[in-house]
Amino acid sequence: MAAAIQATAEALGQQINNNDNGKSGAQCPTTLATFLKVNPPMFKGTTNLTEADAWFQAMEQALQAQLVLQEQCVEFATYLLIGETSHWWQGARCLLQQGDDPIIWDAFQGAPGDFEEWKCIKYEGGLRSDILSLVGPMEIRTFSELVNKSRVAEECVKKAGA
Repeated sequence: MAAAIQATAEALGQQINNNDNGKSGAQCPTTLATFLKVNPPMFKGTTNLTEADAWFQAMEQALQAQLVLQEQCVEFATYLLIGETSHWWQGARCLLQQGDDPIIWDAFQGAPGDFEEWKCIKYEGGLRSDILSLVGPMEIRTFSELVNKSRVAEECVKKAGA
C-alpha cells in the first residue's frame, strides 16, 4: 500500500511540476503545520483491528492528499499518537531506527509478513494497560494468537467489571 501511495504522490508531484510553467520545478516539502490543517485522526490505541486499520487508511489518505514526502510519513503519523501509544512509540522507535535514516512506512505498519514479532510488539503497545497486563506476560509472538488472546482478555475484563 505504501508503494501505491508513493507512486501516486510521485505522479501528482510530477503533474504539479509539469504545470509549474517553467518555475523552479522543485516542490517544497509539506510542513507538519500544513499537514495538520487537514485534521488527520489521532490514535490512542485499540484492541480492535478494524479500528487500527481504519486509522492507518485514514492516515495514508491524509499523507497522500498533502503530498507528504516518503521520509516524513512516519514522523507526521507518529505525531498523532496520543496517550499510551505515544509512550509505546518512544520505545518502538529505538527498535526501528537505523542510524539517521528515516523509518519507512512499511516498517511502521509492521509489514511485510516477516515482521511477525514486530507486529505483536506494536499491537501490544496499543493495548489498554488492563488487557496488556493479562496478555503481555504470555510473550505471544504469533500475531493471530495474540489478537485472539487479547479479545478473550478484554471479555474477561468486561465480565469482571459488570
